Amino acid sequence: MEAVFATGFALVFDFVLPEAGLPATVFFFVIDAIPSTLPSNTEVFVQRNQQKQPGVTLIGLGNWGTALAHALVRAGIPVQEIVLRRTTPLSRKTAAALGAQLSTWKQARLATAVFWLCTPDAQIATAAAMLATRKGAALRGARVFHSSGVRSSAVLQPVAALGASTASAHPLMSFPQRAVVPLQGVPFGVEGDVAAVRLARRWIKKMGGGAFRVSTEHKALYHAFGTFSSPLLVAFLTAARATGIAAGLSPQEADKRMRPIAERSLHNFFAHGPQRSFSGPIARGDVDTIHLHLAALRQHPKLQHVYRSAAGYALHALPTKKRQQIRKVLSE
Repeated sequence: MEAVFATGFALVFDFVLPEAGLPATVFFFVIDAIPSTLPSNTEVFVQRNQQKQPGVTLIGLGNWGTALAHALVRAGIPVQEIVLRRTTPLSRKTAAALGAQLSTWKQARLATAVFWLCTPDAQIATAAAMLATRKGAALRGARVFHSSGVRSSAVLQPVAALGASTASAHPLMSFPQRAVVPLQGVPFGVEGDVAAVRLARRWIKKMGGGAFRVSTEHKALYHAFGTFSSPLLVAFLTAARATGIAAGLSPQEADKRMRPIAERSLHNFFAHGPQRSFSGPIARGDVDTIHLHLAALRQHPKLQHVYRSAAGYALHALPTKKRQQIRKVLSE
């Protein structure tokens, strides 16, 4: 039911009641019902307060936590507290730059309604249990996130059992150093409770990223996908570099010579797809060249193993000629 304010005007009549000979006054109100609306300045006040973001407590810091903390603050989401097992000069400097309180678990206030765990994967369950012990029933209605790519929100069960809404929000990006890394355009894989996922999506958008749903049962495969896309890609490029060094190039020269072809290959892959980007001796079925490669790599067994594995997958997934002959050479 909509509340109304009564407005209008009154008509006043003075007359004498005939039966009693007494004077009387009657008031008639003409009433106009209008919807209740707030004054414009009040509306602005309410809207501005609704737009304020609740503060967040970060538990853990590290490379990812550092990038996240700076991105949150830039997005207008205050980091009120950073909780660590022990503080360091670097963490104190980071907290000061963010305007955040830096605490150990013993000192922590944990006064916010949102908590983001940025600990290593193996420590998430422990941190969740500590948070549950410290906050208890006060966690009802709170939002608790972690950023593991391989573990689901189920690892936050200690706080969920106390009424917190939980989610995982994993950035599909590399953070090899403790530095301020912009999150513009970074995709985040998210899963968890509806309420927590809703807030995670909103904050990710404010930070310039984009969220997509990952099913709980596929978290490990999703993270393997990310591992292929970055750390194992770096490992493969490192193997290519080592092969160049074995061929007589210096590390700097190997990097310089491989960069144009590596960058062009990545460009072709994303511009044209894998089928139209694959070339070289395996694609054209040059069995003799592949045999010579394997013979040259015999003195470098780890590199030869990488070559055989990658070539074997190419036979499975990419257009090649003389598959059977190549498969035979690879198995020798």
